[in-house]
Amino acid sequence: MVFVPGLILAAILGWNWQGDLGRMVASGGFKESPLLFPEYAVVESVVDGDTFELEGGRRLRMIGIDAPNRGEKDWEEAGEYLKDLIEGEKVRLEYDTYQDDKYGRILAYVWEKCRTQVGCEKGERLVNWVMVKKGLAKVVVYEDRKKLKYEDLLFEAERGR
Repeated sequence: MVFVPGLILAAILGWNWQGDLGRMVASGGFKESPLLFPEYAVVESVVDGDTFELEGGRRLRMIGIDAPNRGEKDWEEAGEYLKDLIEGEKVRLEYDTYQDDKYGRILAYVWEKCRTQVGCEKGERLVNWVMVKKGLAKVVVYEDRKKLKYEDLLFEAERGR
C-alpha cells in the first residue's frame, strides 16, 4: 500500500533507480555497501556470547564461532564476558565470503583495540579468537562452505586452551 506510492514519489522527485542500481553493481554490489556492512561500529548491547547489536539496530553474529545458547551451560558467563569486553566500544569489522545469514544478521570478525592483552598484535585483537581461547565459544565451520579466512587461527585457539 505504501510501496507503489513511495516509488511514484521517488520518481517525481528525480530518483534514478536504474542509475543507482548500476552504480551499486559497478562498485561491487550490496556486499560492498558501507551502510549495510560498516568497517567500524559501536557495540550498543550484547545479546549473548557471539551476538550483539550495533548502534543503529543492526545485529551482528561473530563468524566462525558458536557460544552457548540461552539455558545452556556457560551461557551467562559467555555473554557477560563479551559484554565486559566490547559493549559500548568502537570495534573494527572484517568480513569473509559470507557476510550475512538467513536471519538478516551481519556475519563478521570483530577486532577490538588493545595494548598488552593476550592475542594483541599491532594494537588490535580478534574477539572471535578471544572467545574461543577463553573456552566460552567453540569453532564452527560448515562442510559444504568455503574455508573461512581465520579458520586455522580459531582452531589453534581451541586446541591451545
